[in-house]
Amino acid sequence: MSPLLARTRRHPRRRIVIVGANFAGLTAAQHLGREHAVTVIDRTAAFEWLPNIHELLSGVKPPSILRLSRRRLVAKAGHRFVRATVAAIDAPAAKVITSDGRHLGFDVCVVAVGGVNDTLGVPGAERYAMPFKSVNQCHAIGRTLARLARRPGPLSVVIVGGGLEGVEALGEVLRRYRRRKPTIRVIEGASNLLPGTPVALDAAVRARCAPYPVHFHTRTLVTRLTKNRVHLSSGETIHSDLTIWTGGATAPALLQVSGLADELGHWAPVTETLRSRKLSNVFVIGDAAALPHPIGKQAYYAMQMGACAADNVERALSGRALRPFTPSAKPMLISLGDLDTFLVAGDTVIAAPALAALKEAVFQVTMAQIDPPIGRDALCGSQARLATAIEKLALPTLSSFEAAGRLCNFELPARTADA
Repeated sequence: MSPLLARTRRHPRRRIVIVGANFAGLTAAQHLGREHAVTVIDRTAAFEWLPNIHELLSGVKPPSILRLSRRRLVAKAGHRFVRATVAAIDAPAAKVITSDGRHLGFDVCVVAVGGVNDTLGVPGAERYAMPFKSVNQCHAIGRTLARLARRPGPLSVVIVGGGLEGVEALGEVLRRYRRRKPTIRVIEGASNLLPGTPVALDAAVRARCAPYPVHFHTRTLVTRLTKNRVHLSSGETIHSDLTIWTGGATAPALLQVSGLADELGHWAPVTETLRSRKLSNVFVIGDAAALPHPIGKQAYYAMQMGACAADNVERALSGRALRPFTPSAKPMLISLGDLDTFLVAGDTVIAAPALAALKEAVFQVTMAQIDPPIGRDALCGSQARLATAIEKLALPTLSSFEAAGRLCNFELPARTADA
């Protein structure tokens, strides 16, 4: 008899601990039945809708719109939420250990801890650059931008990273402050912006930004940051009143400490069923998982993994065969503020400002799926999200002749994939 089944027979109500409660972990919890003793642990109180945190830079969305109470969502699913920081997962002893000394036993653990900001070891990055990974961090960037914009004289902003986060951050700075004419520099180590997407996107972003003092430094790395200075691998040193760091994420130390990954900074390897390759009573999902066939670290994949993991936890506990995770690809929507929105499906790119409505619809619909508008809190949250969309997005667009004239300006760039 397997140790997992033996433990289950000793504890008829099966104990499942989920570490991390954003897209992947919360979805897993919502797909597990109330007959289980499910505990969800996270160090912060709020679920955060991360795909739209760039809009905090322009004030299009306030922080409250992008947050939901984890305790309420977990309770709605019939489970228990514990706000705590997990220090270690002791899989052989089948327990999760929190930083305040609590031990929570489990039959199966689901790890959905996501990633942490990666400064790539660049000297000065931790001190002088503002990270772009959470609602609090992006709200802080938005407040700093607003304060700097009120000062007289020139304004210089540096965005480190020309991937999805960097481009969307650029769009929001331009949305709110382009009349202020800040000098914006985007630093990207790859040969094109938005690496891994069709190269047509690089040209489209540059074209939309051409009327403004925006400068792109591709094939360039940041070597050092000092106060108000960014030092580049090209030998150039540029002034920066605000440096925004969108340079990617790395694996949290918990994965290595708990034996889920061999080295610090490595994601946890899993089988095609999302079970850890290191520890049989642990599943790893979301950004933390190193899949046999890598996929993009996107919210919709995390939610798909959460649903698959919940099913496989049920299967593992009942001794049934696990099913492989089969990701379902979806088009990607990339926002460039109110200048343009790009829909990317494989090698095809469609560009049109009207697609911003589709991106907003994805936000509204998915948030309603995560938190159905049943009950006072959920209904009030749904109404607040809709009211904000009308006030901050729909009305400004319709009142601008320039923007309204471009709403249906669809373009189909060349289908050339980035090598």
